Amino acid sequence: MLAYRLHRIRLVVSPTISSLVLCLCAPSLGAQDKLAQNEPAANAVQTAGDSGAPAAEAFPDLTIPASADAEQLQALIGQAKSLKPRNAHQYQAMQTAIRDGSKRLVQLLGRSSDDAKVAQRVQQAELDTISSSVALMAFVGEDAQQKTLEQVHEFLKGRKELSLQDMQTAVLAAAMLELQPDKQPARDTYQLLCDLLENDEREEMQSLRLNLKASIGRLDLLGGKFELEATSLDGRDIRIDDYAGKFVIVDFFASWCEPCLTEVPRLQKQFEKYKDKGLAVIAISLDTDSDALDKYLQRAELPWPIIHDNHEDPLQRLQMKFGVSHLPTVLLLNKEGTVVSLEARGAELDRLMQMLFETPTLADPAPPPPGEPPVETPPEKLESRVEPSKS
Repeated sequence: MLAYRLHRIRLVVSPTISSLVLCLCAPSLGAQDKLAQNEPAANAVQTAGDSGAPAAEAFPDLTIPASADAEQLQALIGQAKSLKPRNAHQYQAMQTAIRDGSKRLVQLLGRSSDDAKVAQRVQQAELDTISSSVALMAFVGEDAQQKTLEQVHEFLKGRKELSLQDMQTAVLAAAMLELQPDKQPARDTYQLLCDLLENDEREEMQSLRLNLKASIGRLDLLGGKFELEATSLDGRDIRIDDYAGKFVIVDFFASWCEPCLTEVPRLQKQFEKYKDKGLAVIAISLDTDSDALDKYLQRAELPWPIIHDNHEDPLQRLQMKFGVSHLPTVLLLNKEGTVVSLEARGAELDRLMQMLFETPTLADPAPPPPGEPPVETPPEKLESRVEPSKS
């Protein structure tokens, strides 16, 4: 289970760490060129998720001496940050050392100081404490995750002005929480960030706020009707109402998004297996380069309609309408066009297809005895038997 969760974190979160964009692959709405880079953190998550990586020959002992002074703590934290763990155990050890060392550093230096340099060190140590606690959310239960989330919210509310690092930490926390069945804590975190940035006049923060609002919109899709009207590349009018009675997979992708392309063979396999049983697929490309998309489609020969989401105004694109803030985003709709899963990809797609098409259906009610009125099937029994994704 842990390896699966780390794999999910690698795919969904690592680009958020590296570029502070809420999109896994898709360009943010104007924020990309102004965002800070944090490659060591991204590499750490990626390698932690690589269960096939060989164990490192030597990983340093990160035990914090009880008598460590501020300089020793600073050195140990710096050493831990520079490491490139090769497995989940090493990644956990690294983040634990950063968290515990930073927490003790704050205690030693004091939260209030008239020395500007000391105050800056304390502020960084506080951020490191929160950031590493968030990174460790993958290894703890829901109660510990909730406690970390409360710390994140308290930390954000206490900042006079949010930095890109602050945003990075909060977005990572929300992304971690999105892996849980209950999406409300993630939504609450995105909403808090939106509220805190409402009056922030910095252009990069307002661009990020658009992405945050998109993330909220995406989470709000669950349980609602997917209202789509568009034209495919081959000229077909695509309306969800025309797919009534079918389960529909909606795949937001881009030809330059490697994780998106990795999903295609699995999607093709499931489509070929169940298309005659009522499965349909609609793909929505976020490519900005039409030529690149055309070349990919010529190679891939996808058997489902492709919609190119390339409106000149980014705010008018389907990406914004449906809150697609990372790629791949793969939705599953039931026979009424209601969104029943926001994460219909990878092993979760296999699980959903197995449940829909292989699990025996509920038996029809027995015919009534002669002379008695027929028994009506309750409406809820006629609805699709798909539950929201449980990671």
